Amino acid sequence: MLIESERLGSVEVDESKVLEFPDGLLGFPDARRFALVDAGDDATYFWLQALDDPHLAFLAAVPWAFFPDYEPELPEVDRAALDIVDPVDAVVLCLLTFTDEAVTANLLGPLVVNATTRSGRQIVLGDSGYSAQVPLAGA
Repeated sequence: MLIESERLGSVEVDESKVLEFPDGLLGFPDARRFALVDAGDDATYFWLQALDDPHLAFLAAVPWAFFPDYEPELPEVDRAALDIVDPVDAVVLCLLTFTDEAVTANLLGPLVVNATTRSGRQIVLGDSGYSAQVPLAGA
């Protein structure tokens, strides 16, 4: 399918790369359908392009490329809502933020997607000790 993006232009995306976030993302409750677009050759960075808003795109990363000790504990209610029985079935991405000083990852509110159903949620790991602005090493 061909999608339009203000940031990426016209992009051809396989249907298998369309993710559904029934509850939206924090601050964007109406943005529910996103295309996962590779942002490099190493499967570390991805664009999440909103399908219904060409102006809305987020850069995300696989957290373990930068934080090998990252171990988010998914609350049971979120595992059940996503129908994740085995952690291997979960795709975890962290949204990135760019400032003049650093590139940071939101480890407090990762995106968790069931790899089979492609349904996801942004999970807030309340008492985890993780931060929403952790500098990426080497970025």
